[in-house]
Amino acid sequence: MVLGPFAVFSSRTGVALELINQKPGESVLTPYMEHNKSIRMSAAWSSNSHTHHPLNQTSVPSDIRILIANKRRARALFQRNRLPSLKHNYNKLSNLLKKMLAKHKASVLETFLTNLSPNDGSLWRATKRTRKLSSQNIPIKKSDGSFVCTDLDKAELFKDYLYETFQPHPDIFSLENNIAESLNSPLPVSRPVKHFSPIEVKFVIDKYPHKKSPGFDLITGEVARCLPKKAIIHLTHIFNCILRLSYFPILWKCSTIIMNPKPKKPPDSVSSFRPISLLPFFAKILEKLILKRILPNISNSVLPDAQFGFRSAHSTIHQVHRIVDAISFSLEKKQYCTCAFLDVSQAFNRVWHDGLLFKLKEILHPVFYLIIKSYLSNRHFQIRFGNAHSTISNISAGVPQGGILSPVLYNIYAADQPTTLNTLVANYADDKAILSMNSNPEMASHNLQNHLTLMEDWYTKWRFKINQSKSIHTTFTLRLSPCPEVSIYGTQIPTSSTVKYLGLTLDRRLTWAPHLRSKRQNLSLRLRLLKTFCNNNKYTHIKTKLLIYKSLIKPIWTYGIQLWGNAKISNINKIETFQNIALRKLLNAPPYVSNLSIQQDLRMNSVKDEAKLYYKWFYSRLLNHPNPLIKNLAVPSIPGNPFRRLKRNWCRDLLNA
Repeated sequence: MVLGPFAVFSSRTGVALELINQKPGESVLTPYMEHNKSIRMSAAWSSNSHTHHPLNQTSVPSDIRILIANKRRARALFQRNRLPSLKHNYNKLSNLLKKMLAKHKASVLETFLTNLSPNDGSLWRATKRTRKLSSQNIPIKKSDGSFVCTDLDKAELFKDYLYETFQPHPDIFSLENNIAESLNSPLPVSRPVKHFSPIEVKFVIDKYPHKKSPGFDLITGEVARCLPKKAIIHLTHIFNCILRLSYFPILWKCSTIIMNPKPKKPPDSVSSFRPISLLPFFAKILEKLILKRILPNISNSVLPDAQFGFRSAHSTIHQVHRIVDAISFSLEKKQYCTCAFLDVSQAFNRVWHDGLLFKLKEILHPVFYLIIKSYLSNRHFQIRFGNAHSTISNISAGVPQGGILSPVLYNIYAADQPTTLNTLVANYADDKAILSMNSNPEMASHNLQNHLTLMEDWYTKWRFKINQSKSIHTTFTLRLSPCPEVSIYGTQIPTSSTVKYLGLTLDRRLTWAPHLRSKRQNLSLRLRLLKTFCNNNKYTHIKTKLLIYKSLIKPIWTYGIQLWGNAKISNINKIETFQNIALRKLLNAPPYVSNLSIQQDLRMNSVKDEAKLYYKWFYSRLLNHPNPLIKNLAVPSIPGNPFRRLKRNWCRDLLNA
């Protein structure tokens, strides 16, 4: 008999007495994590079909195996007798074997490339395997210089590292008595909130992506969709009990963390790995239901208009467009635009819980405030590295990584950042840019420094830590002399002529040359990774190869094309040349076929035409946007309508091109 997903879910009640009678010092989650582990594992993974690489599924033909055996006998016979005739026979068999192996390898590759199809997922599995970063299982260095080699020791080492990470900054603290007093004050009397309905729960489960990795309960969205109506009703009763009691179950607050290596980082350091948190499925469903209730009350009244991160219909291009408009205005007006791009150290992992609850108490309904208070308290995590699991540890700070409520909670926590009349602020999650424009360079830096001083007090009050070495100060101007330096916490912010903000590289003259140069390098690297499927491949269908180009290569250079699409033709040609080379390799086109003919046959637009289409589509969606800062972008010229002094084209000129 195969256990259903709801049977696994409901079996937790059997360990309730064990949780109550736990031993001192023992984690509250240990009894459940070990309860029926083998049953849950076998029930979850028995239905999964393991896929292998197509090249490994093909066995060596019998004639090649016979030839390998004959070659080995000839080599052994020659090593015993050392006769020239035996050496000749051995060389003959070796050369024949090399030819047959090469022919067999080419045949297997031809079959593999011919059978690639986007319909059954084979195409995407193959390309994902090619682009995936190959991680080596090498020893990890500890703080004392020694190394750990086993999976269990590595899991414990990562657990200790993340335990220190999930703590408030110990060296940043500001005595604020009103926070403690507010948290200890009683909540106002309020009416109960609306309960959840089974239809609402079923709708959220059906809309949840079914390919998301499960938590320790091993319940996926695909499994939850198969729950009967009676199970949905029972699940709705559980959610409504949580809503009535304002208590988030402790078993739903345990996350399994997997460590993934970061690219271009030393592989023997614990800080070179990125944690990926896997949460229980039903906990995320409950978070979605709670978020649906609280989001309408905070989207417009609490979150500032300058915060574009984790908000619907807000993109990185919108935010960078505001910055580009400010820089364009200053260049046309012969002004200095000095900017500080601040880097917050571990912004999400070290959010101060008391400070977050202090802000939530003022804006949320008491029921939802108590649920989120329970949601943040007494959280646990466990590291899974290879086949080993670490011991369970506590989380004392930060918004839960991978949680549905976490982005909104962080936006609320960072919503009251100070602003000034003489500066422009652009926020996207924890990425912050402060711009100051003035015709006098000293005055521009003075206004920027005043804003940074206000940010110092705010960061200290709410226990944020700025990474001065990764923050950048740059001045956008056509003049030779930049603005004076600025500092934060008494440390000068490093100066650079270029800055990378939200994936786009901005240079001091806004020519987009450094950005397009780096994009060309990334495109060449991606094309080399996919050369098996694109370069001189006569077996895969042209439509499949063109789909690879449009899905995996073209998005690299089309990102931000709304802003850099009207740059100088010499800079645009870097991307245009790459596209011509890539399309030629897709078609195996001979040299006498022109680039224009290839583009027309494949129905591909040039980079300039693509920029026009992208910006016109982008511009058409600005006027009806609910955010007034984005709505202000829907003007035919640079905001402020400066006199067009420079002989260059800006992004809005694509409308009339």
